[in-house]
Amino acid sequence: MKIIAITGGTGFVGGALARAALTRGYTPRILTRKNPSQPLKGAQYRLVDFADKKTLADALDGALYVVHLAAALFCRSQEEFESANASGTANMVAACDKTLSLKKLIYLSSLAAGGPSNDPSKPRSEPDSDAPVSFYGKSKLGGEIAVKTLQNIPYVILRPPIIYGKNDSGTPSQMASWVKKGIMANAGSGNAMFSFVYLDDLVNALFKALETDNLSGKTYYVCENTTYHWKQFITMLAEAMGVKMPIMLTLPPKAMYYAGWLYEILSKLTGAQPVFNRDKAREGSAPNWTASSAAWEKDAGWQGWTSLEEGIKKTFS
Repeated sequence: MKIIAITGGTGFVGGALARAALTRGYTPRILTRKNPSQPLKGAQYRLVDFADKKTLADALDGALYVVHLAAALFCRSQEEFESANASGTANMVAACDKTLSLKKLIYLSSLAAGGPSNDPSKPRSEPDSDAPVSFYGKSKLGGEIAVKTLQNIPYVILRPPIIYGKNDSGTPSQMASWVKKGIMANAGSGNAMFSFVYLDDLVNALFKALETDNLSGKTYYVCENTTYHWKQFITMLAEAMGVKMPIMLTLPPKAMYYAGWLYEILSKLTGAQPVFNRDKAREGSAPNWTASSAAWEKDAGWQGWTSLEEGIKKTFS
């Protein structure tokens, strides 16, 4: 039995990865804080506490691979981000080093760990110095630093940009919600450029990283090698959903920041997760969230990405 331990396996990317694992002859073992109401048939489940290394080590026992996807996207403080994304990953690494059955760890990081590109004509690439602008990005970089301390098994780190696809509950889904309402804030003052990766492409990249030996010990940006203006993205969303193009508002960085602060307060009062916050405002004020996947394509022998237009059509079909 080829067991893949997946953290975040009940989420957007993790759920897709677990389903794909079953079709590829693997047994997904989902490490989770609580069992889902509708478990995936054929998957195993283990309850864990990411602050408790023993629960993680026990859950990994017998697994051949681990894909660490679990992360906090919307926190109210730097400490919360660090606890979830940096310390939690460090505990996972410690557990992996004690698990004799493991052959490889794949860590899903983020373009935010590298930071935005400062040159609009040059997407970020692996040789560029890391310069995260958000607490989220800094905490994901902290997770990468922890992964690089692994002593007993190889690892691969992937840095996707915006991930989109069916059943998304993150940023693209929130964008779609605002488009339906007919009003949308311009990111990066309206001139920002972005890279994207379709969910199915990312899942395939995770398996490629898992199954390809020459990628071990490396960090890669993985995304469609085409960049898009913010307005192009919003236009495609509106067309795919069959709604009018929303009113586009350009807000200065301070206004975006205060809007994030207001969202945090309202979400705290209602007990909901803040789908927008000051940290996302910091990211949204940056002009170019673009990356090049040229190194990944070369080393992985990768051919073909789903274009943003095609992927959005599939998402909303």
